[in-house]
Amino acid sequence: MNLANPQFLYFLIFIPIYLFLIYRNEKKSEGISVSVFRDLQIAKGKKKNIYKYLKHSLVILLIIFWSISLARPQGQHEKTELGKKGIDIIIAIDVSGSMLAEDLKPNRIEAAKYSLGKFIDNLEDDRLGIVVFAGQAFTQSPLTFDYNILEEYIESISVDSINKNVRGLSGTAVGDAILSGINRFKESEDRTKVLVVITDGDANTGLDPQIAAKKAYEEDVKVYTVGVGQKGGAPLPVTDMLGRKAYARNNDGSVAMATFNEQALRDIAKAANGKYFRAGDNKSFDKVMTEINALEKREVKVNVISEYSENFMPFLWILNILFVFYLGLVTYKSEIN
Repeated sequence: MNLANPQFLYFLIFIPIYLFLIYRNEKKSEGISVSVFRDLQIAKGKKKNIYKYLKHSLVILLIIFWSISLARPQGQHEKTELGKKGIDIIIAIDVSGSMLAEDLKPNRIEAAKYSLGKFIDNLEDDRLGIVVFAGQAFTQSPLTFDYNILEEYIESISVDSINKNVRGLSGTAVGDAILSGINRFKESEDRTKVLVVITDGDANTGLDPQIAAKKAYEEDVKVYTVGVGQKGGAPLPVTDMLGRKAYARNNDGSVAMATFNEQALRDIAKAANGKYFRAGDNKSFDKVMTEINALEKREVKVNVISEYSENFMPFLWILNILFVFYLGLVTYKSEIN
């Protein structure tokens, strides 16, 4: 219970004042020092004293309910509002040719795109950006809340997003991808920064990934690495001169397998205060992205708002009823006199 105007309860002081005046008046009229309530009890059977008892009781009750009504009793209800503070996430995805390996269906890059789409569907207050990389890293999308445009960007990603025929653009530059992601966080300020590196290849060009990982740690960027592909690797599909599908072969004629250095990805994640995951099939890829989302704890701001409902009306109604009784009593006394 809350009172909007508690200062009006001071009017209750009129009750002892009123009782004192009654006592003084009775003392003068009867010439004895006795409580008015004792006199009323003794003269209970007399009509005159019953009238005085009722009258004084009604006046006291009127003062009580008048004061309470003016004080405006209110019911207090607390309403809790939760406001989430999101995080900033950069997804760096490998678009080298080995991402066409078919150990994930229909292939690694398409499986990655599908899981990323589901990942975006679960975002609410987070900003997301996309970096693609092969021999170098390029920003596909800066950090944004526009999830619809992000889904369009992801849909457009392919192994042709970077032209590997251009000198310096072939290979797998994991270190460059990490550094590019770090640079995208320059305006993140106090938001949590998370970089997810999705790759299926060894870092064979560009900046040393360990140096990049240490830089991420210094910039308070947490790096999660995701190794794509089954253990033992998978055949690497290529297109021959006639446009037919074939598989890459080693110099000795054996089928070339798309593999990667799993320990290197573990070391990168450890150096950048993150975690390594292996996505060996489509189901595990979905699970990895879900777990990454769950690992990042969003800051929750709790706002408690107090709402009040007016509860003075019952007291006001009682006050009116008592006042009507009082008027009736006064009128009745006038008639019998």
